[in-house]
Amino acid sequence: MKSYLPYLAGALAGMLVAIFLSSLLTLTGTPQLVLFALLPVVGGAVAERVSRRRSGNS
Repeated sequence: MKSYLPYLAGALAGMLVAIFLSSLLTLTGTPQLVLFALLPVVGGAVAERVSRRRSGNS
């Protein structure tokens, strides 16, 4: 479970950014759906990659 924490933290950060951008840009419909689908996944992947690089487990 500990190995999933960086991904979960990144996904949560991505979700928060998606919520912020959605409200800031007043997105609705398909653009909002794409934003909420992509940002959590990308945030989780980036956070996991950074975490692995810092720990030396590439």
